[in-house]
Amino acid sequence: MNKSRGLALIVVLWVITLLTIMASSFSLTIQRETAITSGLKEKAEGLALAETGINYAILMLLTTDKELRWQAFGSLYEIEQAGKKIRIQIADESGKLNINLATDEQLLQLMNSLALEEGQADNLTDAIIDWRDKNDLHRLNGAEKQQYEDADLKYEPRNGPFKSVEELQLVMGMNAKIYQQLEDMLSIYTKNKQINPTTASREMLLTLPDVSEELVDEYLQQRVENERNGEPVVQPEWFKGSATKSNIFMIISEAMIDKNITEKIMAVIKKTNSKNGLPFEIVKWSTDYQATSLFVDANNERVVN
Repeated sequence: MNKSRGLALIVVLWVITLLTIMASSFSLTIQRETAITSGLKEKAEGLALAETGINYAILMLLTTDKELRWQAFGSLYEIEQAGKKIRIQIADESGKLNINLATDEQLLQLMNSLALEEGQADNLTDAIIDWRDKNDLHRLNGAEKQQYEDADLKYEPRNGPFKSVEELQLVMGMNAKIYQQLEDMLSIYTKNKQINPTTASREMLLTLPDVSEELVDEYLQQRVENERNGEPVVQPEWFKGSATKSNIFMIISEAMIDKNITEKIMAVIKKTNSKNGLPFEIVKWSTDYQATSLFVDANNERVVN
């Protein structure tokens, strides 16, 4: 009898232990699913608000009221929607270097402005030009079809204009770290051979010859002040050339759902009479745009409105 009771007690203890493990596992699963659901909800809400920011920016960019119209000098605006803050940056693409029109010298200056290893600037400059030129003769430090084959790459240079900035990632010698630095400084949309300093970013301005960080920062501060005061934004005295705007704009919209939780959308729009009757056309749209948050403290003093 005692043996039977002892066996029954062991069985009961095992059953209780098993049920406890199952309950804990179920509880953990529920917690994980709740966290995932909450994360998906926040992401969906963030993207919806970011898209709202894009649409609002287009409206303010195209308004006929000059006093209300938003500017595109790399301008940073902030609005509030559904109790959440949205920061929006608008930049005329003329402030970027056209990768299909850039000269050897311009590309080399751009590469030299980055933190590259010795020889990388020359290699990448020649490889970019070899990618877009029409012949198969490789430059001194470049790469054409044979060099791509030798590197066991399953593709070859286009021998024509870049179809997108993202295509730059295929160029021999390019890597993720370098591309991330270049992405915001290059364009395929503008027709200008020179950058427009009135719309260029700090990083882009620092690629120009004979400039210092002090000169660039002073100019950028003046640019923001002129915008806030409704005064014309003009090119700096130290810039050699003429500033020409385009009708193509990059808009970055970032919504803050909670502290340190944001979602952003990047769009490139072109002022034109589109097929659907709208006065603009969206030529690029990205929901996974990688860039420094517009909500970093350093940007607080850049907000125009």
